[in-house]
Amino acid sequence: GTLDPSFSFDGEVTIDFDNGSGSDATQGVALQADGKIVVAGTTTGSVSGSSDFAIARLNADGSLDTTFGAGTGKTTVSFDLNSGTGDDDAGSVTLQADGKIVVVGNAQTATGHVFAVTRLLPDGTRDSAFNLNGKVTLGFGISGAASEFDFATGVAIDDSAGIVVSGYAGYGNINEFAVARLLPNGQPDANFHANGRTTIAFDPGSGISFAGALGMALQHDGRIVLVGYANSATSTTKNFDIALARLQSDGSLDAGFGFGGKTQIAFDLQANGGDSGVGVIEQSNGRLLVVGASSGASAEYATAVRLTGDGALDNGFGAFGKRTYDFSTGSPHQQAFLGAAFQGTKIIVAGLVLVPGGASTWDNVVLRLSNDLIFADGFE
Repeated sequence: GTLDPSFSFDGEVTIDFDNGSGSDATQGVALQADGKIVVAGTTTGSVSGSSDFAIARLNADGSLDTTFGAGTGKTTVSFDLNSGTGDDDAGSVTLQADGKIVVVGNAQTATGHVFAVTRLLPDGTRDSAFNLNGKVTLGFGISGAASEFDFATGVAIDDSAGIVVSGYAGYGNINEFAVARLLPNGQPDANFHANGRTTIAFDPGSGISFAGALGMALQHDGRIVLVGYANSATSTTKNFDIALARLQSDGSLDAGFGFGGKTQIAFDLQANGGDSGVGVIEQSNGRLLVVGASSGASAEYATAVRLTGDGALDNGFGAFGKRTYDFSTGSPHQQAFLGAAFQGTKIIVAGLVLVPGGASTWDNVVLRLSNDLIFADGFE
């Protein structure tokens, strides 16, 4: 749990893409088999309304890998669909078995945003075998709306080398879970919901769905699990709960999961409190661990939920399948989990925590948990 001095001497690295003229933000990281680290995010220069995907590769010691990005260790990808400019923001990154790098996010158009996907060769150049130019954009066009706002937040490679991209799609006051699968050449897979993409609505009975998928996991049997948030209130006051959907490999909802392939989980630490799942991982026994955050009275709590294979709460975990965490580092207390991964039989969870020193002073937080979510001895 201590910072690793073999990584950039102090265990920390920053990567500048714009010579300090704008802002750079990391959104995803992936580890290569050789120990090199691929980092993806967004760089915003001094030009208003323009940002690009930003990808870097580090050696295991934290130095920039000069075999990537024409000797610089970093590269950018722009889509520029809004009259030659626009905000192109990366959301997630993964690696193919052949070492190619897939980054997903969204690209701004003249009327909204669409899913954006790029694939890079191991040296950081765009892969011409992927839609000829290494880039793909696709929209969902819910209800045929002229303006669409589609944002990709997750990506994974399935057993057939298909690229599964998840996020949310919508317009106006409507948002739905969205997922697409691309063939290895970048074309939508016609065997996935007929046109390579589908959306999942969470309608509480008001006739309007307001939901978004923030995390995704491919289960060992190929089924797709999406996690995020969904409104459960029929009134104009929204009440967001953790929401999950599970799809079969063909894009259809899995009727054996929750209710018709979907389930929602409420912490409701206050009236109409917001609950959201951000990350999901599958245990070897098929149980699903979801991490995220829930809002209580003037506080935000990190949360974890475990579900059985059919989408029911696992009563052997926490209190009836749910648990909240408060690190009591600030007032009001604010913390959130953003992702989880397995380390052998243990669980690593990472996120953010508000610390004293200002209203927007945040630190990273890393925990190691036992599978029963008791803190592991010896980890600070």
